[in-house]
Amino acid sequence: MLRNILFRGREPQPIRPAPPVSRPAARPPRRGRTAGRHAVAAAALALVVAGLGLAVPASGAVGAAPAGIAPADVERAKVAPAPLSPDVASPAAGPAPAAGPAADAAADAAPAAVSRLGTAGNKIVNASGTPVQLRGVSVLAPRHNAECPECNPRPISDVIDMTVSDGWQSDVVRLPVTVWGSLSVEDNVAQYVDPYVQQAVDLGIYIIVDLHYVSDYGSTGVPQSTVAEFWDYVAPLYADVPNVIYEVFNEPVAPASWATWKAYIQPVVDEIRAVAPDTLLLMGGPQWSTYVNQAAADPIAGNDIAYVYHLYPNQGDATAANLDAKFGNAAQQIPVILTEFGWNPPGEFSDPVVTQGTTSGWGIPLRQYLDARPHISWTAWLFDNYWKPQMFDHDWNLLGGEHQGAMIKAWLADQPYASPCASHAAVGATAVASSSNSATSGADKAVDGDCTNAGRWLSASGDTTPTLTITLDAPTVVDQVDVYSGFVGGGSVNVLRDFTVEVHTSAGWQQAAAFDDNTLGLASAPGPAAAVDQVRLVITDPSNYTPDVARVFEVAVRAG
Repeated sequence: MLRNILFRGREPQPIRPAPPVSRPAARPPRRGRTAGRHAVAAAALALVVAGLGLAVPASGAVGAAPAGIAPADVERAKVAPAPLSPDVASPAAGPAPAAGPAADAAADAAPAAVSRLGTAGNKIVNASGTPVQLRGVSVLAPRHNAECPECNPRPISDVIDMTVSDGWQSDVVRLPVTVWGSLSVEDNVAQYVDPYVQQAVDLGIYIIVDLHYVSDYGSTGVPQSTVAEFWDYVAPLYADVPNVIYEVFNEPVAPASWATWKAYIQPVVDEIRAVAPDTLLLMGGPQWSTYVNQAAADPIAGNDIAYVYHLYPNQGDATAANLDAKFGNAAQQIPVILTEFGWNPPGEFSDPVVTQGTTSGWGIPLRQYLDARPHISWTAWLFDNYWKPQMFDHDWNLLGGEHQGAMIKAWLADQPYASPCASHAAVGATAVASSSNSATSGADKAVDGDCTNAGRWLSASGDTTPTLTITLDAPTVVDQVDVYSGFVGGGSVNVLRDFTVEVHTSAGWQQAAAFDDNTLGLASAPGPAAAVDQVRLVITDPSNYTPDVARVFEVAVRAG
């Protein structure tokens, strides 16, 4: 989805030329084309024919898997470099003996092999039939890399290199392909697809070629012939490249009918299958690719098809009950992949409605859910500094804390990531409020370390100036007070509007910060240069929503 909202409800924007694509000097030179087929296809096919490219098992996912699927039964889709000769051992075999300059040159030039992917039952599987879980990120559509005036753009080739370096461990990169403007399909692919397919082969990772429409389809939107034209050209081009996966249509919107969508897209799938019989296909559906339940009841005809779901915080809490109903139950019947999900707190790096959430309240519960269900693959949105919700600020600093970037990086590396909401100096402290909405939304919820919707203090309707006073267990030097407010799945209208943060020291009460017309779900106040024994929240405008009550996830007191 185009999270900067440029293309939603507006005519396509003029396309600016993208900067020249540079390739790292250490990567082997581009291969030339052969008659009627890219040489990348021939190289990849040769590796498959040689029997290379089976997935390498990774460490088990955290949590218990449902429906009899143990995490150990599903491999991460990580791949190992292919053996080049009897003199070059695989990584698992330990160091290879010296083989001379020729062997060294071959080792530098050879791409890693990947296994052809398909489906079996409700799983994505490799060529040996072993279930695999793809985990990775989406990058920016290359045609839009120079549009953001406040961003520091990087060549997409450099960005793709980043997804597998410096601790990032992506198995797959999703490449959105936009087709607005006068550029032909052939030119579009040559400039904005082919270089990155070659790069994926060189890196030994998978790449999803995503036809990135966010649009109605059929008589009120994208004609079927337009989608068919794209795949008529692209499908045979990479049919022999096991690295390549095809996502047929990013986000069809309306008509909101699976039967109508199936009638529209089935002929396109049939045409793809006629020329690319073995390429894994990813199939979205109406209403921004949220129709996997309907797909489970009436699948698209054809082999090796996984079904796409796109998930954002506007769809509600990341609880098992909610996610099961959205896509988890369907994933027990058909292969499901989340090719988009993401979040950032309300503010500069999140759009006003769809993507507002926090790592504590939404990202970590989602991770726990998916880690317990390794038959569901995923690519997070968006490994960039432009379209929202992004993982980097405009100068390519990784966004952490309640923003998604640092948590996605840790997740890909199977590293823990502690909730910023769950650990602070006021967890379990005594909290007293001027009012509470119910017995289950009392003041203690503001210091329970839980930033989900169930963990909020809610003031009572009619309390026009709600207050919350927290007494710490002992005087503490406080560096910062973070106020989390709002509603997971809501927008900025739910956050606290006007309020002050006050701290009590040996000198008495003093104001740490005042917030007017606030629209941020996470507001931070600096601590004083003294020990604090109490913190007080004084709210003069609870929200811009009805009922007009204070909605506070947590008042996190950060010790200095």
